[in-house]
Amino acid sequence: MSAINLVIADDEPLAISNLKAKLATYPHLNIVACFDNGDDTLSYLQQHPVDLVFLDIQMPGIKGIDILKQLNKASALSPPLLILVTAYEQYAFSAFEHFAFDYLLKPVSRQRLAQCLLDARTTLDKQPELPETVSHKLSFRTGASTLLLDDIEILQIEAAGNYMCIQTLTESLVIRETIKELLQRLPAHFVQIHRSTLVNLHHVHKVQPHNNDYQFRLSDGKWVNASRRYKQNWQQLLAEI
Repeated sequence: MSAINLVIADDEPLAISNLKAKLATYPHLNIVACFDNGDDTLSYLQQHPVDLVFLDIQMPGIKGIDILKQLNKASALSPPLLILVTAYEQYAFSAFEHFAFDYLLKPVSRQRLAQCLLDARTTLDKQPELPETVSHKLSFRTGASTLLLDDIEILQIEAAGNYMCIQTLTESLVIRETIKELLQRLPAHFVQIHRSTLVNLHHVHKVQPHNNDYQFRLSDGKWVNASRRYKQNWQQLLAEI
């Protein structure tokens, strides 16, 4: 069983000590860092890949919910599973709205913690390797230049005003082209799932209902929203991949 690298962020030293004591009974867990404020926590997570974060909501500096929002934006690192730990029930809706993996109320019981860790292990074990498929070169106009990319590098393409933003495995690139123009020439596994979003179905790891629509989890761990209106575009193709 591979180790799970995790971070604890809480401004209460006693809360960190109690959680560390409970986690110490799990030999596959590796606590790589602890922080008592949001700014240091966010800075660390933006620079170091970890699997799991136990995150207090109310801390000095940036708050836990805002860290959640920041880490779900485009990043070169896949976001960790974020578990909110707090004494306040009223933040639960906001936490899950911004894709928290779990929500634990203080004081955290051993039974509840055990279930959370089991769910986390199951999720981490299911995260896929990069898909194996034949790649094709695609060209995109970027002003006076032409950009060449392997199609397998591209996770999604999203409208941004008069431009389109291409999200690859390592960076974001801006092109000047419309969704309509792209759909006319991209391979069939690039489908429109929202009025402003195309995804590469080879990078779709999970599809789940969300507020009468859907969400797609991509290979980099990011979630993107999908409209029910475009379900016919991807449902059959996804089943065939």
